[in-house]
Amino acid sequence: MVSLKMEKVKKQDPLLSAIVTGYSIVLNEINITLSLLSSNWTAHCGNSAVCFSARSLSVGISLENFARLLPGVAMMTFAFSYAFDIANQAFSVEEDAINKPDRPIVSGRLSIESAYARWFLTWTSFPVVAHFMVNGSAATMMIIWELWVLVFYVWPKLDHWAARNLFTAVGAIIQLSLLDAFLTRFYPDYLADTSLGYLLFWWLVLTIHVQEFHDMEGDRATGRRTLPLLIGPRHHLTLRVATATGMIIMMVINILRARAECSHSFYNMPTEIFILAVIHLETMAVVAVRLIMMRWKEADRLTYKYYYTLATYAMLLFSSVMEGVTREL
Repeated sequence: MVSLKMEKVKKQDPLLSAIVTGYSIVLNEINITLSLLSSNWTAHCGNSAVCFSARSLSVGISLENFARLLPGVAMMTFAFSYAFDIANQAFSVEEDAINKPDRPIVSGRLSIESAYARWFLTWTSFPVVAHFMVNGSAATMMIIWELWVLVFYVWPKLDHWAARNLFTAVGAIIQLSLLDAFLTRFYPDYLADTSLGYLLFWWLVLTIHVQEFHDMEGDRATGRRTLPLLIGPRHHLTLRVATATGMIIMMVINILRARAECSHSFYNMPTEIFILAVIHLETMAVVAVRLIMMRWKEADRLTYKYYYTLATYAMLLFSSVMEGVTREL
């Protein structure tokens, strides 16, 4: 009844009809965009938030300026995330039909032709927007990111487990560089510390295959060569134990390095370093235990999407704050 009355009013008032139609189009686009970004938003947004926080600590940005820069950071994060997800989903329909059937293309809410149109429009416009709203460095990093995604998800679609790990690791560095370019827009004398990038890169290269455990069914059906599938079911537990052990070793090295910087004593650690060290230890331990003990699909999905992501960010924050504090000691 309400919809019939609305249709009658729309016919009587062309202006209202145009407003309602426009509102419907915008609302539909927002819903599709949220659906496109939902599966990877935790990783992209989290990496951006932690890296920006770490960089802010090293630069000494005040809380007021930090808040003032957040809208720009959000814009860069959105562009980075959308550029990946629209290409990934437009060219991975078969895999998504098995692993992620709720995504907009495979669920029928977005046609493949519309996805291609959005892919072309955003990939051509994002670098231009980055150039005029930030600087040339940001535009360059955006183009590099699009080319990197092109090689792995459009053509020639490099499909080797080492290449997949490398894609994520390099992608994280590109996102970090995009944020660095944004900071130079407001802090011309800003010089990025490379240690955070090295830590992030090697961590992802050596452990990001954690994301593959919960997608094995779809990866097997589409012929993807992920590490868990290559080594076979008999060696899955070995891979899990090796990955968990590597995480614990890296955590121990980070904490011992912090201890060495604080006169080889935990008692001499600044309070913020000690608290972050405990969080770093606990999050790594939780991921290690879940990898070994909770080996079913839904548990693996939660391990990667939340626990592994949280452990990564705890590690980055701990390392960044440690570097900043120990420089002052």
